[in-house]
Amino acid sequence: MREDIIHFYTAQTKAPFYLEMAGVSYCDETYELSRKDSKETVLEYVVKGKGYISIDGKNYTASAGQVYILRQKTNHKYWTDAKDPWVKIFFNIRGSLSERILDEYKLGTRGSVVLRGDGLERDFRNMLDRLSDSSINQSERFEQAAVDYLEIIIKLSKLNRGNVKSGLMGDEDEMNQLVEYIAMNPKRIVSNQELANMIYRSKDFVIKRFHSSFGVTPYEYQIQQKMILASNLLQESDLSVKEIAASLGYEDQHYFSNLFKKRCGVSPIQYRKQRRS
Repeated sequence: MREDIIHFYTAQTKAPFYLEMAGVSYCDETYELSRKDSKETVLEYVVKGKGYISIDGKNYTASAGQVYILRQKTNHKYWTDAKDPWVKIFFNIRGSLSERILDEYKLGTRGSVVLRGDGLERDFRNMLDRLSDSSINQSERFEQAAVDYLEIIIKLSKLNRGNVKSGLMGDEDEMNQLVEYIAMNPKRIVSNQELANMIYRSKDFVIKRFHSSFGVTPYEYQIQQKMILASNLLQESDLSVKEIAASLGYEDQHYFSNLFKKRCGVSPIQYRKQRRS
């Protein structure tokens, strides 16, 4: 068999999202891999062929046009069909961020290991192309890959949402769509009117229904999510407080620091020291 593999140097990497390797596998009948207590999130798109997956005692089949996700800390094995071998694009991802994103979108759990991947081959190839660009330093490639990964997971979530019928969405689907849109716009506060326009509802309906689903208003939810993202970045990255503030849409570092202290009880610098100690 043949594989086009990109290997990454990560011996001292402490980033929340990085890759061990990525590439394309052109499998033959001997292809088989297994891991116990996996240290990586495995994300793969099947371009051609068919194969089989066993994860924590459950068995699945993955064919052309499908995506499969094998999560960290699982025991899994996967192998190709001997008569119709796989060609697949793969990413072996480490760090905690990939798993937190999967938790949010409830993907890669038992029962959703193999997913529809309609139209996602281009997204996988674009992510792979950007990771292959040696003119950009490795940390920047990983940062871009995290964005590409999130976009793929959002698209997978939409493709595999089981209760959408006849093009009509229920209230739960509408609220999930708004949450996904908010997650894609971390640098700003999305207005209630913009959210309402997205699902062709009134602003009052969105506020009331959102509060019923999540216990807070859309505005409060967005502030909470910004503080969660800030906490994660303070704990797991070496970005300065100013850089973290800017990544969340706060041009004024002091305003951000005061808001963080009000919400979290300590300043960003104190929070980082406490968590790292």
